[in-house]
Amino acid sequence: MRSPKSSLTSAGSSGVRIAALGVLAVLALWAGCAGPALGAAQPERLTLQLKWLHQFQFAGYYAAQAKGFYHDEGLEVTIREGGPDRPPVATVLSGEAQFSIGDSDLVATRINGQPIVALAAIFQHSPYVIMSRRDRNIRTLSDLIGAKVMMSEDQGAIQLRAMLQREGIDPKLVNILPQSWKLEDLIAGEVDAMSAYATVEPALLRARGVSPATMRSLDYGVDFYGDILFTTEAEVAKHPERTAAFLRATRKGWDYALSHGDEIAGLILEMDGVVQRGLTREILIREAVEMRPFILPDVVEIGHMNPGRFEHIARTLAEQGLVRTDYSLAGLMYEPDAGVDPGLLRWLTGAGLAVFALVALVLLWNLQIRRKVRERTRELQAEVNHRTEVQQQLKVSQEMVQLIFGTAAAGIVMNTPDGHFLMANPAYHAIVGYTEADLQGMDTRELTHPEDRLRYAGLRDRMIAGEFDTFSDEKRYLKKGGGSVWVHSTVSLVRSADRLPMYVIAVTEDITARRATEDKLRQSEVLLQIAGRTARLGGWMLDVAADHVVWSDEVCKIHDMPAGSSPLLHDALQFYAREWREKITSAMEICIRDGTPFDEELEIITAKGRRVWVRSVAEALRDDSGKITRIHGSCQDITERKRAQESILQLNAELEDRVRRRTAQLEAVNRELEAFSYSVSHDLRSPLSTIDGFSQLMERMGVDKVGEQGRHYLSRIRAGTRQMGELIEGLLSLAKLARDPLKSATVDLAAIARRAEQACREREPGRQVHMHIQEDLLARGDPVLLSVVMDNLVGNAWKFTSKKALARIDVGREAGAGGETVYFVKDNGAGFDMAYASKLFGTFQRLHSPSDFSGTGIGLATVQRIISRHGGRVWAHAVEGQGAEFYFTLGAAEAKAF
Repeated sequence: MRSPKSSLTSAGSSGVRIAALGVLAVLALWAGCAGPALGAAQPERLTLQLKWLHQFQFAGYYAAQAKGFYHDEGLEVTIREGGPDRPPVATVLSGEAQFSIGDSDLVATRINGQPIVALAAIFQHSPYVIMSRRDRNIRTLSDLIGAKVMMSEDQGAIQLRAMLQREGIDPKLVNILPQSWKLEDLIAGEVDAMSAYATVEPALLRARGVSPATMRSLDYGVDFYGDILFTTEAEVAKHPERTAAFLRATRKGWDYALSHGDEIAGLILEMDGVVQRGLTREILIREAVEMRPFILPDVVEIGHMNPGRFEHIARTLAEQGLVRTDYSLAGLMYEPDAGVDPGLLRWLTGAGLAVFALVALVLLWNLQIRRKVRERTRELQAEVNHRTEVQQQLKVSQEMVQLIFGTAAAGIVMNTPDGHFLMANPAYHAIVGYTEADLQGMDTRELTHPEDRLRYAGLRDRMIAGEFDTFSDEKRYLKKGGGSVWVHSTVSLVRSADRLPMYVIAVTEDITARRATEDKLRQSEVLLQIAGRTARLGGWMLDVAADHVVWSDEVCKIHDMPAGSSPLLHDALQFYAREWREKITSAMEICIRDGTPFDEELEIITAKGRRVWVRSVAEALRDDSGKITRIHGSCQDITERKRAQESILQLNAELEDRVRRRTAQLEAVNRELEAFSYSVSHDLRSPLSTIDGFSQLMERMGVDKVGEQGRHYLSRIRAGTRQMGELIEGLLSLAKLARDPLKSATVDLAAIARRAEQACREREPGRQVHMHIQEDLLARGDPVLLSVVMDNLVGNAWKFTSKKALARIDVGREAGAGGETVYFVKDNGAGFDMAYASKLFGTFQRLHSPSDFSGTGIGLATVQRIISRHGGRVWAHAVEGQGAEFYFTLGAAEAKAF
């Protein structure tokens, strides 16, 4: 702004002299008029009515008074303690106090017509809670139905009613009693719950040994201001300067109090009645710490108010029917006077009195003042616009912080340095399983697993001691209901301006799944190491660009090199024996150039000179562009295997030699058997034929020459020769079975059985035998040998049923174990004693007397020999006097065919 002197320099010298005289006259006249206003003024006296008893909740006002901030603004402030008999609104409206402190109930008071004005919202979030004893198990608002709850009508009652109604609970269902503010009523069980300050009463209750449980309005969608400094419209209108000065000094006081908590706590302890109420320095400092999340001094200006927030509060009250819906909030928020500076007005008043002395000078000064007013008005308007913009930005920032805090995937928790819970986001509650009400009464340090607690406490104590401001740790939390959860926790300490620890913030991430994976990986690594040591197998890796090979410990051990050895590729290849080196070098070069893998078995010479067989395997690894950057491989000591292979080869050679010798011996034996068979066939049959022939001639001689007894003897001789012939034929057949090769073909056993039946009926046409043969009894085997089997089995069944008046024979097949085909021949004949079944298939073994049933004892032995050559089995089951059942299979070849 231009000075009066500069305004007058454009005039002539006479004008200057006149102006100078005028200035002297004006100054003399102005001094006479304005002098008293500029003199030493007495401080203006006023009263601040607290809404309750002295505690850290009102620390900013105490600091403003003690540190002289009110005095600097020309104010002498009396701070009067509150109580049940001093309601804040009534006290201010009656004029007993110019300023007081209320809650968001002031919104309803203003809507209902009372002329109050909100100057500053000290608490950005209301600290009012509903508090109960934890052992009463009051966890939700619905638990309050029918309960006795103490509540103060002029302190937070309206927002607590809004909580109930938002949950659909009629406040009339709750037995609301007047607030006595005596914790003894809650402790003794006179009431079930009470309204309380989250920063005060829970700590006092814990100090008395009772664990509290709390419910916050914020958790039920009711987010109101708290501790609103207010006055009346009349005070603002009549004393705008005093109102602005009081607000400026109060804000300075709060800034100081929050930065010097210990000092202000000592000041409060000197006030009347504080110590007598059980308050200690520790309790007051804890209250200071717990107030910060409600005041948010690091986020917004202390006392910040937002019209949109008041609109939200009013709309919430209207929606719940607590105020009328056609409300108006005009005049509720204090707006500083944007008019002319008061000192300037006094100056104008003095100048105006001199208008009669010098009109020209007055006009000159008037122009200058008008210009200054316009400039000042523009500045004030810019300031108002700037503050509005800042408020909007702060509102957006605050909402964004709340959004990030509420939706963050990581758990975030804020505690006091001594472990008392302050606040946490939903992710943290999900990790530990505890609700906010659960955590309110807990020492959060006890959430750490006992095995991790000592280490974590050491880090935490070092951080509080100032060694560092933040640290990270992995530990376990004890979850509600049992069990534990692994978390990665980043912990930070927030300090006040005087470096006192204020609160601890921990950002936690659930890493249970990661830890489980790491444990499994470690187990796999241990198992892999054990497997590597057991199999003498190790891994290696070649960095193609560096031409450098990394060996695992097992590979180092195979080469008799120290653990951790890492040779160049050329040096690694030198370990291979000279006769193998060219081969492995070529395979490695092709793998590096083309990516062709290799798997080779070669010999190396270790650092100690031992020759060791190894299996070397390799494959290429490419980068995103397809370039080969690494070769990964394994190396296994296969010396023992190689030795075993050499032993096996030697044994195989020896075995083959022994087989050749044994085969030659068997061939010699077979030749001897063939010679014996020829001898039996020729040398034994010839005498038998002679005996049989002469016996037959003697039978034809007359009875008078031989006699009846002689004829009997001759008959016996001929029978013996026939039996001897049959035995010789049986022995020849058995010998022939061992020599002749098997011929495989499809054989119809049913047809063979019918031919055997026909032969039996022709020999004994008078027999009554019912014989049942299944159709299509197809089998795979030697046709001739299988005919012998069926002839013997059917013939035996025919023979051993000869004494039955009505005989029955069944021939067929059935499914055995594992789908095996089992063929059978069953009869209802003589049977046999199963005690002698082991002799049944032996050569010349008979279980019946020749006088009862004829035979040589070779037939079943022949059957057993044939079935064995087919790879099958034969067995029998019988009951003496009731019949016998013979079963046989034909082995794997027959099962594959059918």
